[in-house]
This record gives sequence, C-alpha cells and structure tokens, in this order.
Amino acid sequence: MRLRRFCTACIVSVLALLFVVPLGQKCWAQGVSIAPLRVLFDGRTRSATVFLTNRTASTATYRISLVNRRMLETGAIVEAEKAMEGEYFADQIIRFSPRRVTIAPFTSQTIRLLVRRPRGEYPENIEFRTHLAIRSIPVTPHLKDLENEENLIAEGKLSVTAVATIETVIPIIVRLGDPKATIKLENPDLVMKDTLSGMPVFSVDMVRGGNRSVYGSLEIIHQAPDGKETPLHMSRGLAVYLPTPKRTRVITLKDASKQMLSSGQLIVRYTESEDMHGDQAAELIVPLGKG
Repeated sequence: MRLRRFCTACIVSVLALLFVVPLGQKCWAQGVSIAPLRVLFDGRTRSATVFLTNRTASTATYRISLVNRRMLETGAIVEAEKAMEGEYFADQIIRFSPRRVTIAPFTSQTIRLLVRRPRGEYPENIEFRTHLAIRSIPVTPHLKDLENEENLIAEGKLSVTAVATIETVIPIIVRLGDPKATIKLENPDLVMKDTLSGMPVFSVDMVRGGNRSVYGSLEIIHQAPDGKETPLHMSRGLAVYLPTPKRTRVITLKDASKQMLSSGQLIVRYTESEDMHGDQAAELIVPLGKG
C-alpha cells in the first residue's frame, strides 16, 4: 500500500500554475474558455452565471472553489489568509454550484453564483471580494492498471510523470451601499534603454484611494511638439484591488524610438471601465527632452 501511495503521488505530481486573466471578455485555460472575467454584485443583483466552454475534442474535469487573494503593488495576486484593515472577504457571503464539473467536448457548463446579505456589523458603504478558482483535474488513465507495482518497477516498466494542473481565478466583487474610489497617476519614470530588452521602458504608479477597487485601462500616447499624437500602449483590464494603495505598472514601449522620446511629451491616462460602474479617470503629462 505504501508503494502504491508513493507511485500515485509521483504520477499525479502537481505543478500549480496561476493564470493572469488576459484581455477581452473570455479567458482560455487548456482549451476551456471562461466568461465573464469578473463578477460584480452591486446591490441590484443577487445572482450571476459563469460559463465554461470546452473548445477541445477531449473531456475536461474541473474543481470549483472560492479562494481569498490579495494584490501586491507589483500587480501579482497572492494567497491571503487573514483580512487586512479595510479588507473584507466575500467567501462567506457567496454560494455557488456545482463544485465539480465534467465538460464533454464542444459543450458548455454553467456555474451559478448567489450572494446573500452579510451578518454582523459592517460599514454602510463597503466592498467585499473573493475569487472563483477553476482548477483542472488531471487524467491518470494508467493508475487503475497498476496491480503489481513491484514487478513493474523491477522490469523498468513503471515511469514517473509530472502532471500539470491549471488554476484560473476570476474576481468576485460585492458592493453594498455606495463605496467610492479615487485614482491618481504618480512617479513616472522613463528608462531609454532597458538592460534586458534594450528598449525604452516606462513605469508609473496607479494610486488608489477610497473604499473600493478600481478597474480600467491605461493608455500611453506620445505627443510631438507639433501636436501630432502617436499611441504607444494600451493595457485593458488593469485593476488596483482594495486594500492595495497603489500598483506600479512597468511597460516596454516597443513602438517608440529614441528619437521620438527625445522631444514632445507623454500623455498617460487611466479610465475606469463602465461595466464595473467606474466613474474615475486620471491623466498625467510627462515632458520629454531637455527643458
């Protein structure tokens, strides 16, 4: 039995990968698309649906759960065991089903979410947040056939395989009352030649205030001395989650030449997304060249 357990552990060794949600309205993980990329309960809605669609010719199985995560100032999403001051987890007020899904090829499965009123004393205007984790369950088709592991090992017929399991997380936000937020752009920095890429690199701090998260797009435009504008970068789906006070965004300006960045100015804009009921915007002007 100990040998069987050892072999089982080896065969289903897991390499957990945390996916960053990509741009657009759907997320892809091993051929299964997920939509929407985020869920907002704003007091007017109590239920929502997440769609999983299998675009492959193979059956896929996933385990569904709620996990609490926190954003670092780098933008990385990490596990959060305890809430910080001003941070409220939504895992206790969200109900969902099913908790495990098997999706046949070229078919879809829905995950139903329901929010309930929190118990206890909370501020009147408040935001709760948790994340829906969708984790693939790897297939180990040969495990049931291992009836004589000792002989298989002796004959050199037993191999050890590392199986990757993919976890995709999407934020679930619950807002009660009318929590407010502010956003500012600060500390711009332009490095004309990055040591790794050899290209110009621009960084800026997105500074969040108030008692809710912000979610939107960051745009960088070069404006020449004659007024001509050239778009250099657009990041959509860029969040600064409560309670993180700021997020530093580092961007390689692949389409900007040294000559272009030697004069004029950069216009940096952050605009909140309407689908997240955002109403905040910020703009920063960065002069270029001497003087």
